Order: sequence, then structure tokens, then C-alpha cells
Amino acid sequence: MRIERTGQPVSALLKLLEDDLKRDDIVHLERVPSPRAGEKYRDVVSRFFTEFGIATVYIRLRTVAFEKRYVVIARYDWAVGGVVEGWLVEGDVVKIYEPIAISLSDIGKTLEYYGEMFWRAEEKLLAKKMADVYSEEERPQTD
Repeated sequence: MRIERTGQPVSALLKLLEDDLKRDDIVHLERVPSPRAGEKYRDVVSRFFTEFGIATVYIRLRTVAFEKRYVVIARYDWAVGGVVEGWLVEGDVVKIYEPIAISLSDIGKTLEYYGEMFWRAEEKLLAKKMADVYSEEERPQTD
């Protein structure tokens, strides 16, 4: 693997993630840790953050043209404050973004915002998959 420093802040990585989640050609979305049925991912991440002062989000996004793996780590220390780090893996290249300071309230808002973005992308992907299944069922059967 090759490592590249982008020189850009993590906020640029989050903007890239936002743009990718809005794409219409997504074929696969995955996040770790995966929530249980009926549980919101942002609640899982928030619980880790609250209990341990650190949370890591892994998101794998695949389109027909590429696959990207996003990693974002948020830490909070009552004495020092909050820091967010992140990187992006594309093929054999790891692109490292510069850490930024963040307040506790901004962490909550960011989790909520990107949680909604991910949920919308998931819903769009599911709707596309269901449409494909129904169109497959409507095709005439040939023997």
C-alpha cells in the first residue's frame, strides 16, 4: 500500500463522503460496527463515544466505477477537547487527511447529519435493488 498525505482537513474527507453518498450508482454500502435490527448506527457510534471517549467509523462504499473505504476517528478528552482524524482507502492507496479540533456538540451534530445521509443512501440503494427484483419478475420466462 502507498500512503499519501492530502494536506486537506478531515472536513474535506467528510465532504467527499457526503458527495459519494449522494451518488446514484452505488451498488454496495457497509458500515462497521454494524447495528443490530432496530438500532441506529449513529446510536452505536454515540454509545462508544460516550462510554470510551473515542469512536471509529468504517464505511465501505462501492459503485460500478470504484470502491472506497472511509475511516473516521473521533476522540474527546475533557482536558484537551475533541479531535477528528480520518483517511480514505482507494485501491492500494491510503489518503490521510489532517486532524481537526471539534467541540462535543459538533460531534453530535455531525453524527446526526451523516447518519441521515447514510440512511438516505441505503434507502435509495434498497429501492433500486427492489426495482431490479420486480423488473426481473415481470420479464417473460423463456424455456
